[in-house]
Amino acid sequence: MSSRISKKKKSLAEKEAEKAEIRERNRQLSDQLAAMPRTGGMLERFTKWRMITYVCIICLPPYGLYRIWSKESTFTLPERTVWTFIIIVYVMQLSRAFLFS
Repeated sequence: MSSRISKKKKSLAEKEAEKAEIRERNRQLSDQLAAMPRTGGMLERFTKWRMITYVCIICLPPYGLYRIWSKESTFTLPERTVWTFIIIVYVMQLSRAFLFS
């Protein structure tokens, strides 16, 4: 003897109620997502201020360092720290290249 359990088929009204419930839940989630504050995206990393700062880091490292640590700067503290170490290494390599080449 095989024991088969048959599933109860849902009526059309139950299916429509389920779909309506899912739609309502999706609407609530999308409203919550729209209300959340947006964090900085990739495009915010390439503002005019930052692009000028990057050029200054390459051409004029001391002034680039000043721009990174100035009050108007949009760099976060971890970014400032990393860029400071990058500038230090860059200046050391430039001085080594000029002095010992």
